[in-house]
Amino acid sequence: MNQIGPIFREARTRSGKTIDDATRETKIAKKYLNAIENENFDIFPGETYLIGFLRNYAQFLGLDSDEMVLKYKDYKIQEQPAPIEQLTARPKNTKKQFLIILVCIMIISTVLYVILSGEKGERRIAKETEKKVKQEKEHSVQQDTNIIVFEEEEVIKDFKKGDIIEFPLRNKKHSISIDGIDENLDLSIADIPFSLSTDEHMEIDFDRDGRKDLLIRANRLDEGAVNLTLKKLYKTKLLDKEISPLMEKKDEDQESPSEHPEVVIIKDDDLLSPVPVAPKTGFKIVSSYEKTDINMFVKTKSTTYFGYYIDDGNKEEALLKNGEELSVSAKDILRITAANAKGADIEINNIPVILGESRQVVAKVVRWYRDSENEDLYHLVIDDWEQ
Repeated sequence: MNQIGPIFREARTRSGKTIDDATRETKIAKKYLNAIENENFDIFPGETYLIGFLRNYAQFLGLDSDEMVLKYKDYKIQEQPAPIEQLTARPKNTKKQFLIILVCIMIISTVLYVILSGEKGERRIAKETEKKVKQEKEHSVQQDTNIIVFEEEEVIKDFKKGDIIEFPLRNKKHSISIDGIDENLDLSIADIPFSLSTDEHMEIDFDRDGRKDLLIRANRLDEGAVNLTLKKLYKTKLLDKEISPLMEKKDEDQESPSEHPEVVIIKDDDLLSPVPVAPKTGFKIVSSYEKTDINMFVKTKSTTYFGYYIDDGNKEEALLKNGEELSVSAKDILRITAANAKGADIEINNIPVILGESRQVVAKVVRWYRDSENEDLYHLVIDDWEQ
């Protein structure tokens, strides 16, 4: 038996993640993750959802998503019952059976000859009838599918299951399909399934150029309908001097964008903590239209001490010897104390920084700030920490 549930469960255990951690980070409902690990595939609303969730969960756990989908298909084949003919022994051929078979072959041959040499009009009528039925089915599908083209700056509107939202962007149309309305909103973007609750909103970068294009918020979920806010996020004029080197690289590669958009689901509670305006002091590490995690990587050349606070957490310490490494990640703010900081190569979000000189004790704070003039632009700044 090609079991795939234990593979996911063991991979999650190795990663140190709980099922609640996986639910929060993948945005896949807990019941579906449990179903994957327990091979309870009957609860999924459809094959498309199941395969999409398998791919997303496999990528989250560092597994090969294509291999896991193949394992699922092998599992599905193995679960199908064998035909009864394969489970029973074939009777021995007898002379009587041979004669019966021979007579049947002769009858079938005669019938085929009559059909093939008969009137061609009947076949033509059958083909025309089949064509007409196919056209009627296609017409019925088109009537059941309601396509809404979103071209306004912002709209608040009710949608129902089966609706397709078309979002035109730079001479290309991107589709968002409403797949299900229950406790959460189920929708697909580029055939990838997502789930959105009323305390979340979704920001989408369709062409992956580093700038979010569309915001979707589920305001209200009713029986058979959902009230959505759709809002354009991209700017027509950009301040080139404030775009980070990473975004400039994305613009150079824009001729061959990824076929899958970048989708970020944000808890609305996260927006209650306003980002302060950037100070005039300090060193600007990077500027971006997306506030990402703060990642510090350290590799020592001589013995160096680091003390650090991640967001609102407690102090952590590390005494690193020559050649040792340290990786730290924070969401909003990282406070650092270091002794002999010159004895280490330090990068913050892949940008080399210098915290201090040899044998010097320093205290720094790294955090995201909002631009004073452009509310959509963020700056990652390192400054002295006034303890």
